[in-house]
Amino acid sequence: MDRREFLRLTGGATVLGLGLPAFLRQNAWAQGTTSLDGLGLPEIKITMTDAGFTVTPKETTAGWTLVTFTNSSSEEDDAADIVLIPSGMTADDINNSLATPTPSAPSWAFQTTFAGGPFAGKGKTTQDVVNLTAGDWYIFSGGEPQFAADTLTVTAGASASPVAGALTADVEVSLQEYTFLGLEKPVPAGSHLWKVTNTGKQPHLMIITALPSGITTEQLQASMTAMMTGTPTAGAVDIGNAPFAGGCATISVGTSLYLPLDLAAGTYGALCFFPDEETGAPHALMGMAVAFTVA
Repeated sequence: MDRREFLRLTGGATVLGLGLPAFLRQNAWAQGTTSLDGLGLPEIKITMTDAGFTVTPKETTAGWTLVTFTNSSSEEDDAADIVLIPSGMTADDINNSLATPTPSAPSWAFQTTFAGGPFAGKGKTTQDVVNLTAGDWYIFSGGEPQFAADTLTVTAGASASPVAGALTADVEVSLQEYTFLGLEKPVPAGSHLWKVTNTGKQPHLMIITALPSGITTEQLQASMTAMMTGTPTAGAVDIGNAPFAGGCATISVGTSLYLPLDLAAGTYGALCFFPDEETGAPHALMGMAVAFTVA
């Protein structure tokens, strides 16, 4: 398999490469069992159909916001990418920049804010809590450009939403070049709330897949390289059949979100497929593929 074919499969050659890679689209779902309702947060509801995205209400106030995402499309798994329209650009400008897929992300993707939406399987509804600043936001799928986007206006709020005092994360994970910190020790099985923070210098996302028991980070990374080069590797993981277990769409530098996950005991992999700013290669090929244990 050459690099172009690998990038096509991983989503690196489609728009921003932000969505779930096609070879990981397995209808095995664990996300969304921890309800975030009742926190008193403003809520936006995003629905994805084959016609595109719709968001309601069309306007909300700045601060921590509950995102409820429903996948009513024919896609097995996808996410709502939530991006602040950069200053000097319009929604049409973003549409035009995404019209021609490229192996790397457009420059504005590294200069604006991605808030991070949850993934949802076909026919499923999931939630997370994100922090929205005042401005116009663009709701789309970075991996599936055929879905029409929608927009959301966020106005300045009278006070910040008090999410920090209302939510306690059981797992905290930091995303950076090129790893996931916080997964070195086993994380608890069952329904738990994760706080995911981008402490790096580029946008990142987090895709979680179930792996065969005992697979190491070294084996996972070697498997990614083997898929890219087409070179057989002893002990390689069959990533093409790895069941998808949850995750979040792209978040920008300095951005956090709260994500409910329900993971059974076992071995999992955390991967980021955002294209590198300098090389255009998916971050997972640069070491951002980490195996971890749920106990």
